[in-house]
Amino acid sequence: RKAVDISFNMVSIDGDTSTNDMVLVMANGLAGNKPISQDSRQVGVFQQALDQVCIYLARSIARDGEGAGKLIEVTVSGAPTVAEARLAARTIVSSPLVKTAVYGSDPNWGRIMAAVGRSGVEVVESKIDLYIGDICLVKVGRPLPFSKQSVVRVLDGSEVPMSLNLNLGTATATAWGCDLSEEYVTINSQYTT
Repeated sequence: RKAVDISFNMVSIDGDTSTNDMVLVMANGLAGNKPISQDSRQVGVFQQALDQVCIYLARSIARDGEGAGKLIEVTVSGAPTVAEARLAARTIVSSPLVKTAVYGSDPNWGRIMAAVGRSGVEVVESKIDLYIGDICLVKVGRPLPFSKQSVVRVLDGSEVPMSLNLNLGTATATAWGCDLSEEYVTINSQYTT
């Protein structure tokens, strides 16, 4: 459950959930090793390995979304709770306006701020720091001058990292999604089940 919560449950291609989305982890005993119990020293090592595999697979799902050309990774830090960090990150990565801005390599940071603002999490505008890649666009709620060309270079990449620090706590969460393209519309406008 922990591995799925920090990986697959943090993916958004278009905000919808498929009726057959699910994750199964099975152990068949073929390794022949002694089972790991909850009080074993190995349980932490196993959990870390499972987390890494699930995050890798979740990122792959986002990267391979219908019509996707770019992977978007949104990390929200400084939230009062993990639940709020998760909600803010998923709201941003699910936003059609953010997705289309990434598709068009448009450094419209207002779309990111609007998404976090409507997410329902606690926000104090004068405390927010916002980065696209390693370029700071907003510091303590104030827009900074930036090289549009530098931000466009980040947005032109196959992976687009965004980070938003709410500066209200210590909780962090990361969500993954993809850009929203004409191909997505074409695929889904001709898809009949």
